[in-house]
Amino acid sequence: MEQLKNIKVIFIDIDRTLTNDNHKIPKLNIEAIKEATQKGILVVLCSGRGLAYAKEKSIEAFASNYIITNNGAQIYDYLNKKSIYENKMSNENVEKLLKDFEEMGIECILNTSSTRFGSKKLVRKIYEGEHFFYTLDDIGNENVLQIVGEVNSFQDMDKMVRCVNKYDEFIILNLSKAYLENKRNEKNYYADINNRNTNKGQGIKKFLEIFNINKDEAICFGDYINDIDMFNECGHKVAMKNASEELKQKANYITLSNNEGGVGDFIKKYIL
Repeated sequence: MEQLKNIKVIFIDIDRTLTNDNHKIPKLNIEAIKEATQKGILVVLCSGRGLAYAKEKSIEAFASNYIITNNGAQIYDYLNKKSIYENKMSNENVEKLLKDFEEMGIECILNTSSTRFGSKKLVRKIYEGEHFFYTLDDIGNENVLQIVGEVNSFQDMDKMVRCVNKYDEFIILNLSKAYLENKRNEKNYYADINNRNTNKGQGIKKFLEIFNINKDEAICFGDYINDIDMFNECGHKVAMKNASEELKQKANYITLSNNEGGVGDFIKKYIL
């Protein structure tokens, strides 16, 4: 395999790519990312999740202070505590969707510019600075970047998907694997809802423009079909051994699995 010595930025998906099946970062990944950062390579974690989780994993991995969150809706600099790019959802349509959700009994999370708000009963994990909301007024001047809807039955998930699809502005970028696999007896189903022109690839494209980095100087790692847009914007694409077959077909390289520290193994062998 060729040596990749011109790489200036490494984009890494978090769940089941950077982390193992227990949501821990293998030691090999931490060592390789730390060394890459020390050599001046930007290592940027990219996640469908919100700000707090991505920041937590970035710090743990010794990556850069830049993270791409909410499926590409935000580029955030957590060292300077500011967004350098946002693709916000319109308050008007967010308010309408929240009203629909309330009538249907759907709980949700609002991922915003600097924190996360959970509706009434639901927040999977509370991080410092996060809040509950009852109406959109409760979030103040925060921009809504992503809505995560959550239900407890397959039938309610069907209803939520149909409800979101009524809105031209919105797109569902992530669905519960259980729902996609038609598993009808799970206790929890979720959907990530964003602006229609949002995806991880768009976030990466904006990052490369802002930092004046060429596509051929960027490499990315992913495991699932929601990483295809990320692959489209990078000159070099690495799929995990545990990745979906569809993503592997788009990849230039296949590395070890997420449980074997595949990200770190590849970085050490071919980038450093």
